[in-house]
Amino acid sequence: MYLYFEPDLQRAGSFDNASLAPTTERHHLGLARPPLHPVSDASAELSRSAVEGVVFELESGLPSQRHLQLIDQVLSADRRAWVFWPEEQAVECVDAERLDSLRQHLRGVTWLKRIAVPIDEFVTIWNRGPTGLRWIYRGEFPVRRSDILIKLTMLTLRAQPALLSNLSSAAMYLRTDYWNAGPDDERMGRVVASLGTMSGTIVCLTPRLDAGLEQADVQQVVMDPPRQDEGEDAIVLAPTHYWSIVKAACQTLKPAYLYDRGAAAQSVGAELSQLLGIPYIVEYRGAGAILREALNGATPFYPELYSQAEELALRQATAIVVEAAKLKDELIARGIDGSRVIVASCPTEIASLLEASASEQRLRASRAASIETGDSYKDQVQNQWNQNPVGSQHARTSQPHTLDWFLEVERHRYDVYAPWMRETMEFDEHRGHDVLEIGGGVGTDLAQFSAHGARVTDVDLAAGHLQLAQENFRLRGLQGRFLHHDAESLPFDDASFDLVYSNGVLHHTPNTAAVVAEILRVLRPGGRAIVMLYAEHSLHYWRKLVWLFGIKQRMLERMSMGEIMSRTVERSANEARPLVKAYTKRRAEALFRNFERVEILQKQLVAEELPDGLKWTLSFSETRLGWNLIVKASKRP
Repeated sequence: MYLYFEPDLQRAGSFDNASLAPTTERHHLGLARPPLHPVSDASAELSRSAVEGVVFELESGLPSQRHLQLIDQVLSADRRAWVFWPEEQAVECVDAERLDSLRQHLRGVTWLKRIAVPIDEFVTIWNRGPTGLRWIYRGEFPVRRSDILIKLTMLTLRAQPALLSNLSSAAMYLRTDYWNAGPDDERMGRVVASLGTMSGTIVCLTPRLDAGLEQADVQQVVMDPPRQDEGEDAIVLAPTHYWSIVKAACQTLKPAYLYDRGAAAQSVGAELSQLLGIPYIVEYRGAGAILREALNGATPFYPELYSQAEELALRQATAIVVEAAKLKDELIARGIDGSRVIVASCPTEIASLLEASASEQRLRASRAASIETGDSYKDQVQNQWNQNPVGSQHARTSQPHTLDWFLEVERHRYDVYAPWMRETMEFDEHRGHDVLEIGGGVGTDLAQFSAHGARVTDVDLAAGHLQLAQENFRLRGLQGRFLHHDAESLPFDDASFDLVYSNGVLHHTPNTAAVVAEILRVLRPGGRAIVMLYAEHSLHYWRKLVWLFGIKQRMLERMSMGEIMSRTVERSANEARPLVKAYTKRRAEALFRNFERVEILQKQLVAEELPDGLKWTLSFSETRLGWNLIVKASKRP
């Protein structure tokens, strides 16, 4: 029997759930609340002898100090404890090591809120002082920027581009830039005419009647103007006005896609694409272009709102239309998948290019076979890397599926991203050995082992990765075995390999301990494991994930660190949310407790992550603050 506490610890109930018993680390698990009754003393409730374990429901990302005290009491009584986030349907098992970690999180977050937040707010106010004085002098008040920014950030993290399918049915063209709409926009007319060649009906939602569209007998819906239409406040508040109008039009027309001209701070198209599942196409005119159009080159008062609205549009977009190849390169440099970017130097080309892009998307989706795992986290992993091969975003000058493309990925990995990797990962030390890589990606690391004389095998849950890894080997003239399988149950006999290697994979699978047990099983006596895991005690984790996302963007008020990592660490074009876990050295050592000669190295810190005055400490800092833990361990002879 298990005890269940609601978030404020004022009510509790008992229930039986066998699925809790084997649960370790983090899992998706729906728990129905048992009947709850008021309790006056949570500590006394824990003393019930029939209780095997306790589940603490949480509303925010971290347990409170009182929660931690009760968890300590539970563990001291040799019982099990879990924390549960109902909205995420996620449960984490808390052992003594995890309890220490949660205490550190609570202390760290408390310190950052007391020290770093006031400093950050002071710097922000200082930088905006002159502009703020102008607002005060004019007797106007800025919008509630923090609320809008949080909303846009959350929408961006939930972005999920919809697949283009039936382009021949009705479509919608949207523009909300009331400050820029003229009586006769020639480019808009040419774009709409091009879209009309493939779509049965085009409905244009515009802020002003366009004479060219009227002459072409195109159906126009002229939207009522915002009540306030002057100044920057009006621009950033316009989405609130247009949202209900555009939503009603979309629900009535049910368009096959929504084509958005793109405008400063205008997020309506992307928001409704996400809400209604409508494929979203947006124009991109270059960094800062639409902002210059809106403000006539003036310094923006809300730069972060414009930036986040544009990021939302680009992440939600099924396709992004640009006029020049250099704009595509610019987007790729921002981490946007180049396959979603359409270069149309002339508006008349847009329709045919969109049709070609839709066909390619459907073909890519059909090729990405998946394994039925019955686990939503694993499904997200397959979705992530079937559509977004690891490292592919760094190949910007070569054509995909060529040897030059794979070599460009390789050069970035070892010369720019992780120069330490060639030596640390022992690529040249396993000649004549049987090497298994779990999650080989596009085959970059595995090719190094093969090129140095190892016999190699690749097991990957992502079919898209396997196809590219095989292509990589074929173009290099290398030999290898490639299997589509789940690493939690490897399809090999005991004692089959001399080395099992995995780089950045095991922290994405729900039952990491099961994979480690499988590694031990398939290794020969004296065999070696080399595994990279993300590091919890790292600069990247605390500065970017905890501080930037958790505290500054207030995500920890509503979600766990596990969910924050799932939404932000492996960001890519298809916006999948794979499980992401970070490990302390103690937790990593516990995973490999059945091995001997366990060594843990900490790596992966670049100079740009350190303040200017501390860049000279890079070599020292990397061994303590790096984002990667490299575990090296041996199977007993």
